Amino acid sequence: MTCSRLSQPILDERTQVTAKTLSERDARILDRYAEGNTLAEIGEREGITRERARQIVAKHGGAAAEEARAARKQARELARATQREQFLAQHGNAASALSHQGFTRPEVIARLALLYPAIDLELAEESLRESPIVFDQANQAATFSDAALQAGIWYLLGSELRLKPDHEWAAVNLSQELLAELAPLLSAAAVTPDELATILGVIGAAQKRALEDPALTITGGRYNELRIELLDAMGLPSAKGAKPWPPTRQTISKRFSGWNDALTSMGLATASRGRTKGLIAFSEDDYAVAIADFVDDANESGIGHTFDAYDRWVLLRRDVGERRPTGASIRNFFGSWLSALRDGTRIAAGLDRDAVRDAQTTALDSESD
Repeated sequence: MTCSRLSQPILDERTQVTAKTLSERDARILDRYAEGNTLAEIGEREGITRERARQIVAKHGGAAAEEARAARKQARELARATQREQFLAQHGNAASALSHQGFTRPEVIARLALLYPAIDLELAEESLRESPIVFDQANQAATFSDAALQAGIWYLLGSELRLKPDHEWAAVNLSQELLAELAPLLSAAAVTPDELATILGVIGAAQKRALEDPALTITGGRYNELRIELLDAMGLPSAKGAKPWPPTRQTISKRFSGWNDALTSMGLATASRGRTKGLIAFSEDDYAVAIADFVDDANESGIGHTFDAYDRWVLLRRDVGERRPTGASIRNFFGSWLSALRDGTRIAAGLDRDAVRDAQTTALDSESD
């Protein structure tokens, strides 16, 4: 008993020393390890080695290694979620607007990367993939027949004109193939039989009106505005991966190599805004020569024939006083980037490139005068 009474003050003193030590450096080390900091990170912060940090954790019964790893994983996931929120706060509106224009997720990321070179591409992909934004699918143009793509234009044109459904005309004149395609497509989108009948009737009414009015037309921009309103009003598919009808303007343009070409194929007048396929500052030959010159320079420099590389090349040519069509203009003119590479180089092969460049320079000089 005496021995025990004599040793008690010594044990209390040791406990106080331990508590005092933990209240300072070791307490911080244990807390940080429990929060998921690695031993190396803790050692660097405290000015000690990794091994010394490990000894302190082991001595005072700190968090188990598995618990520490789980805490680190949770911290990383939380930080990544915060980064995604920040990305969408900055770029979400632009991405959503582009999705309504029919751009795929990779195309949207490529456009953002051109304008914001510092963005993290992996973060952009992850943020947009997990966002509620619905992007066009790269293969959507192959999902619908030509008739179904044109039917989207007919329907929105009829809606713009506030035409009453003409069920009789539709029953007699709409192709069986179109009916067989649209009926299950829209039924799967929760469109009721009455709504489907109305849509088909409006398509018929628009086609009938076109026979009476050779000037009938609709711009691509107005088509997209009406499409967005329709999808919102009727609750058509909005889930990721969905391919809602009517298709986007981008999808139609890809199939028919341009918006005005799609209108022409339907017997409609071409939209009056601008020249066909955006020919404003450049001629058809200018587009072909630009692609051919880019391919030559890319081959010589050893870079890929990519859309992004082309836009960078345009900026470089601008620095030396040459104006070339932007990548977006090229893609709009040829219908797609791959078509531009294929058709542009083929067309340019039959041209005098020097003469085309001289004509462009002369035209630009005249504008500046």
